[in-house]
Amino acid sequence: MNPKYESCKNYTMAKTVHEYDPLMDEIFVQPGSIDETLDFPKIFGNDNPVEIEIGCGKGRFILAESKARPSVNFIAIERSKKIIRIGASRATKLRRTNLAFLNLDADMVVKLLVKPNSIQAYHVYFPDPWPKGRHRKRRLFNPRLLQKMAETLLPQGILKLKSDHADYYNDANERIITSSLFQRVNEDVSYETVRNINEAGEEASHYEIKWRKEARPIHSSEYQIISKS
Repeated sequence: MNPKYESCKNYTMAKTVHEYDPLMDEIFVQPGSIDETLDFPKIFGNDNPVEIEIGCGKGRFILAESKARPSVNFIAIERSKKIIRIGASRATKLRRTNLAFLNLDADMVVKLLVKPNSIQAYHVYFPDPWPKGRHRKRRLFNPRLLQKMAETLLPQGILKLKSDHADYYNDANERIITSSLFQRVNEDVSYETVRNINEAGEEASHYEIKWRKEARPIHSSEYQIISKS
């Protein structure tokens, strides 16, 4: 391999490799550094509460949240190397010490790498709805994942969900409620539209902005873990 590509082979596409910022290495949790489970005090250097965004995309939400709440640590998970690299590149310019990126499959991370009673909140915004019937089994909220989310959340921990896809949202809500692990504490449907990115809130994800431009209703719910005995 050409030496100039060696340091960035894990996160870059060939046509953008020349834009790689070495500082990105500092904000990625390297899979090889994980010893059985994620060590948040080691990653962040403190014991502040931790929140996870599943499917961070280009990072608009997680960048806004990490700025607004500096006393909370955030892990941004995204399986697409090309997409997560955009968010990480933006983060290097903002020097956030309470934000780290993890380029792995979120289902695997939650089930295998997160310690019990260690997460304050999970954020799941505009996940792939897998609308075709034969693909529904790929949808995120499978029973085992919900069980592991409940185990890894702190008492009173929360799960937040947003989707523009009504069928997916209703299906996810039913799965979450019927798991008997969570209770819904807030629900909303927003019909707000925007014409461009400047009209959207700083925390709005790129998908949220896209769907609001198309005047799609945005469904959102917040669930709290049922008290652990």
